[in-house]
Amino acid sequence: MPPFANSLLSILGTKVSEDLFTYTSGRYVFNESLRKKERYIRFDVDAFKKLAAGHINHGKVADITKLAEGGFNRVFLLTMEDGFQAIAKMPYQTALPKYYATASEAATMELLRTMNIPVPNVLGYSASSDNPAGVEYIIMERAQGTQVKEQWDSMTKRQRHKLASSFVEIEKTLFSLPFSSIGSVYFKSDIPAELQAPLHDVPPLSQSDGQNIPDKFCIGPIADYMFWYGDHVCAAFTECIKMATDSSTGNSSTAYLQSIADKEIEWTQQYGRTLELQFPHNGVLTGKQNPDIYVDLLRKYLALAPYLLPREGSELNTPTLRHPDLNPNNIFVDPETCEITCLIDWQHTTIEPRLLIAGYPRAFENPDTDEPLDLEEPTLPPEYDSLESDEKAEADELYRRMLMTHYYRIYTGVYNKPHLNALRDPLLNPRKHLVDRAGRQWSGNTITLKGALVRMVDYWDQLPETKGIECPVKFDIPDLDEFLKQEEMWLCFNAVVNHWRDELSISEDGWVSNENYEAAMKGVQRLKQDMLNKAEGDEEDIILINKGWPFDDHEEIS
Repeated sequence: MPPFANSLLSILGTKVSEDLFTYTSGRYVFNESLRKKERYIRFDVDAFKKLAAGHINHGKVADITKLAEGGFNRVFLLTMEDGFQAIAKMPYQTALPKYYATASEAATMELLRTMNIPVPNVLGYSASSDNPAGVEYIIMERAQGTQVKEQWDSMTKRQRHKLASSFVEIEKTLFSLPFSSIGSVYFKSDIPAELQAPLHDVPPLSQSDGQNIPDKFCIGPIADYMFWYGDHVCAAFTECIKMATDSSTGNSSTAYLQSIADKEIEWTQQYGRTLELQFPHNGVLTGKQNPDIYVDLLRKYLALAPYLLPREGSELNTPTLRHPDLNPNNIFVDPETCEITCLIDWQHTTIEPRLLIAGYPRAFENPDTDEPLDLEEPTLPPEYDSLESDEKAEADELYRRMLMTHYYRIYTGVYNKPHLNALRDPLLNPRKHLVDRAGRQWSGNTITLKGALVRMVDYWDQLPETKGIECPVKFDIPDLDEFLKQEEMWLCFNAVVNHWRDELSISEDGWVSNENYEAAMKGVQRLKQDMLNKAEGDEEDIILINKGWPFDDHEEIS
């Protein structure tokens, strides 16, 4: 080996090691430096290998390879000396709250395994970066089977039946668990006693063999990132935890609903500032938007909150745990039968009132906005044989999605009546939409929350506990007429922006594949120039485009 070889190899080694820390699975057409910074994870590789070897017990780590990079985590494949393989998962800076999210995911998976739900076996974890590697992590066995996305196009009807039925059987177990309160699952050893609520109501949770679940689990603070700012929880949510875990306070679901708005009011009053919207929405709400308007809308939501859910004790109000993001990437199946073999990615899992957590999972979502009126199995369109090849491909995908929705609906009706009852609630989606929007950080958008409030005021008489009670929220008719015009334009502009993203293959946060980056950058510049040309010299329109172009770098709310 020539004298300079070691120095060259050391340079190569540094580059390979740096790739472990940086985001390489795509590019961003705007604010790329910020996205890359959020996803940068520096850790001591040698120290981590030693920690991992101690957890896995298959000798030393022979190789560590980056396997995947998602929205909140980097995933590594660890290959041991004897060939055994395990998965290591490390959270980005955006995976708030990092400590609670990591601790809760590890505990949630272990609890679910005791219930014979197919989830990864956790071999070890550190919810804190205070370890020799300097990073939070979970190490788990590799999921068995193949991802649903790998087989989606080629699955037979029998396999789709098995996928749907095996998932509904899992959900039946989840819906039967008698959790004591709202929150997330933890090991008692990971959170302070004052933030712990009992895991279960009486009788205690039991495993499939009738044995009680080990008394090492509890319910603690919600690990959903929407509740957290920076590395601390809002004071409003800390108060909610106290109320939710104290039976003497009565309706904990109401406390939860109120905390959703309280945390946003708290944040907006402390840090909210006037904001200008991006194009084209800056043509609907022009100029700087005042956060006080948003706070006023949140107070209207608070007035409705006590009436949104049934009284405590109703089956529809039962604290329920579901997978937080059941997309085809997170489902592993037997390649022959398509029976589910593993459900991965339980980060940010929460226990919530059933009416807020019910609905079709993403993998089984109805592609049609209207719920079918009957239980007839979907079919291909009658004109299918005469369609062009690209139209046939589109019809095939729509048919596959409709079949999955149909099978999920049928099996839920047979095996999981508690979920079926929630799905039949006429206000299920508008209620969930309102609660979701009330939990969003101030961004200058007042249209969406106000629209959700307007709908719920219209539905007041259909809410469960409103008989004989006058609705506490009112909107003036002239103001409402003007708002509905604004809302219609806002929704049209939403569709326009979504069309642009689809055409250029750009996600909402600006992500594009590495191979599509150059084309996407040229595309957004061409699109911007087209819009400027269509302005035909109108100075006001040109200012709106240049100041608020959605695909340019811009300041973000922190």
